[in-house]
Amino acid sequence: MRVLYDHQAFTLQDFGGVSRYHHELLCHATWESELAVALSNNLYLRDGHYSQHRTFLPNSRLPARWRVIEFCNNRASRRAIRRGEFDVLHPTLLDDNYFLDLLPAGKPLVVTIHDMIPALFPEHYPDRDARRLERTVQRADRIIAVSEHTRADILRLLPVAPEKVRVVYHGYTDREYPSAGPALPVPARYVLFTGSRALYKNFGCVVEALALLPATQAQGLHLVCAGGGPFTPTEHALLQRAGWADRAHQFGPVSDAQLNLLYRQAQAFIFPSEYEGFGLPILEAYGQQCPVLLSQASCFPEIAREAALYFPPNQPAALAEQLGRLLTDARLRRELVQLGQLRLLDFTWQHTARRTRTVYEEACQPLGAPGVRMPTGSPIPALEL
Repeated sequence: MRVLYDHQAFTLQDFGGVSRYHHELLCHATWESELAVALSNNLYLRDGHYSQHRTFLPNSRLPARWRVIEFCNNRASRRAIRRGEFDVLHPTLLDDNYFLDLLPAGKPLVVTIHDMIPALFPEHYPDRDARRLERTVQRADRIIAVSEHTRADILRLLPVAPEKVRVVYHGYTDREYPSAGPALPVPARYVLFTGSRALYKNFGCVVEALALLPATQAQGLHLVCAGGGPFTPTEHALLQRAGWADRAHQFGPVSDAQLNLLYRQAQAFIFPSEYEGFGLPILEAYGQQCPVLLSQASCFPEIAREAALYFPPNQPAALAEQLGRLLTDARLRRELVQLGQLRLLDFTWQHTARRTRTVYEEACQPLGAPGVRMPTGSPIPALEL
């Protein structure tokens, strides 16, 4: 079986969750793969094992750089699809569904939906065309959802048959990717927030919770934000009101190697988001033995189970109470780290690749035909403690 992956994630990302997901599939594939990429500065492709691409002005910030990469990669992917020398097409992103008009009739299409955020928060994505995604999923032979929670959202929000949607969780590998930057000047004692801080990410809840910490717990404590861009004027004002303006630090974008160090040295990782499709940072924190604080929302209880402390979203006092427990109870920290290590055993890229292969095999059969079948229920059991 030969699977063709298109360029999109490796054009848009130098590093990041979606391109890393597809790179891990390439690394653990038990099928023949082709990645249709001509130019890329993606960190995960630097070893050259999975594509015959070249880098293009990797240290430049010129806007034209991306346009050249996108043009060349779009052409490479279109040519590969037209050749038709594959059994399954698996696009790496669904931002552009150009492939629908090129895909030969009868060629199986498998797509991965990482979340349904644009559909759930349409006011924040005015340029998204919902009909584009609907057209894509209707053509797809199988749809991979990254959690049961995401699967439920797909079935609720999109016109697709339940038997087409399969849950395949992400995996985790403590892979030492090449460093993409110097060591970060982090404070000695800090809590960590990663990624975007906008909209449903609920950053304000973290700042308000920090302001509620007793002085004995807050002494010497800092807030480190990785990625997400510089603090906005609104965020500066929020930090100023909370009395944390001098103790908040933003680094980024950061490489995976830098991010691993940030997790490893943090007192806790706080993930207050109101919605996520999977929550890969949870596994990243587990991998670096960092205690985790999560909002009781979306897929988080499904992924973390007992290996985290929870707080109701948008309740800073509850977050402050749980954070205070972590900061003062060394035994609790050790227990959460141990539970995180156990939970991590259930999320491997080898397992992800095996289940993905099953999805590919299903896609090559007519819907409803006898043959390979995968249950739609959760593929990962709860921890028995």
